[in-house]
Amino acid sequence: MKKNYLLQYIRIEYKRMLASFGHMLLSIMIMAIIIGIGMTGAFYVMSHLTDYEKVTVAMVLPSSEEAGTLKALSSLIQMQESVSDIADFTYLSMDEASKGIRDGSVQAAIILGDTFINDIMTGINTPAIVLLPEDTKLNTQVFHEEVRDGISLIRTGESGIYAVTDAWIHGYSMVISRSDMENLLTDLFTRNALDRNSVIADTSVSAFGEDTIMQYYIASGFAVILLFAGLLFGNLYAGNDLVVRKKIRVNGIGVVLSGFVRILVMATFLLFISIIMICMIMIYSGVTGAVTDFYFEIALIPGLLILSFSLAGFFHFIYSLSDIEAQNAMILILMAIFMAFSSGCIFPMAFLPDIFQKIGGIMPMRLWRTGVSLILFSYPDIKVILSLLGTGLLFAAGGVVCQNRKMHT
Repeated sequence: MKKNYLLQYIRIEYKRMLASFGHMLLSIMIMAIIIGIGMTGAFYVMSHLTDYEKVTVAMVLPSSEEAGTLKALSSLIQMQESVSDIADFTYLSMDEASKGIRDGSVQAAIILGDTFINDIMTGINTPAIVLLPEDTKLNTQVFHEEVRDGISLIRTGESGIYAVTDAWIHGYSMVISRSDMENLLTDLFTRNALDRNSVIADTSVSAFGEDTIMQYYIASGFAVILLFAGLLFGNLYAGNDLVVRKKIRVNGIGVVLSGFVRILVMATFLLFISIIMICMIMIYSGVTGAVTDFYFEIALIPGLLILSFSLAGFFHFIYSLSDIEAQNAMILILMAIFMAFSSGCIFPMAFLPDIFQKIGGIMPMRLWRTGVSLILFSYPDIKVILSLLGTGLLFAAGGVVCQNRKMHT
């Protein structure tokens, strides 16, 4: 008899949820569009945060036969990604470069002497002169920093070559000759200088973790939409809910069992919403090609189901806090907004003040966002899966405690 009542109760809860879902379908779509626009805006801001206006750099080459070689070398330097992103080279005379610095049409000038190449080949340290305006803008400062980095790299290479020369001068024995060692070090320096971008890429640290910016904001938007989807479930706890649960308790369905049924219903609908969003991402990816290597597979469902369970447990706890549905819904909205900002969904945690980083670090939203990212773009980590399960069970237990308190007051 208890089994029949339980199945009938599950059917009623699904029916109530379907009715609520149908009435709020338009609201869900509008909510998803608004959140999507917001995440797109945040993505646009973050993706352009490090974009600077290029500076125009005047190259002043000698009139001697070395000019052709120096122009070829400067073109090679300009082809480097770290240079081409911030500077465009132009070739001017000394007077034109000086005038450009004064009137602002040129943001920097590099002047190479008549004997620059010959001096380098014969071991004379003839410097290149770099002119910068007195009042520098941000883009010029970025170029200035690039020049400083280049100088540091050159000095490192020179130090190695000079160390070998000093060792030879002071009579230390060497396996190979001095000239061969200097040539070897020069070759190593040149190859590492030209290949520095790959070295930087191998050791890069990003505020977005292992995700690209696009993946980060897709996961953030996904998690935020699921969190606000909790507003759909207020109907399960509305009006005469307490009276209904007191009646079904007579038939053996207590607060624990009824809570489990509601979490099951909410998790099912969250899973359905998740699959719809994945399909939308796939369509967007197919049209724009912005998200590569993204497709839906059955292996995603267990992870999405665990994520949905964790969120459903949270919703059960929030809607069990009070007998007033509107009050619980308001708490959910405020919690969702606060967690979205403090847990790195709008801007990464590294960009937030220390106090928000500490608060966001203990918020469940950070775990849900991380879980979405791993499920969609990687393989779920067992620690994350266990954390999602634990969080869902903890909130579910809190909901049971609140429901039990209301049943006895």
